[in-house]
Amino acid sequence: MDFNAAEEEEFGFSRNYFLAKEMGSSGKKSARKLSDINVVDEQELREASANIEPKHQNDIADLINSYKSLYPKWFFDLRCGFGLLMYESEVHFYSSICN
Repeated sequence: MDFNAAEEEEFGFSRNYFLAKEMGSSGKKSARKLSDINVVDEQELREASANIEPKHQNDIADLINSYKSLYPKWFFDLRCGFGLLMYESEVHFYSSICN
């Protein structure tokens, strides 16, 4: 498959994707509204949250301690022009394009 054929195929996929999205959503609309949500009393919510049993306390404490111990390294890397991306329990550094 040459470059132009691959480009045309990719364009066809994207065009078909958006056409399918447009046609699929044009006919039916959701009947759900924000006003349909039952509002919980604040006092009831506070009582329920007070009864929540804490889970994974050791793991949370370990994670916070690791963040605290790694903070000087992150600060240094950020000062050197690297970016910091945090998600889940991992931290990733990436080179800054702007520098």
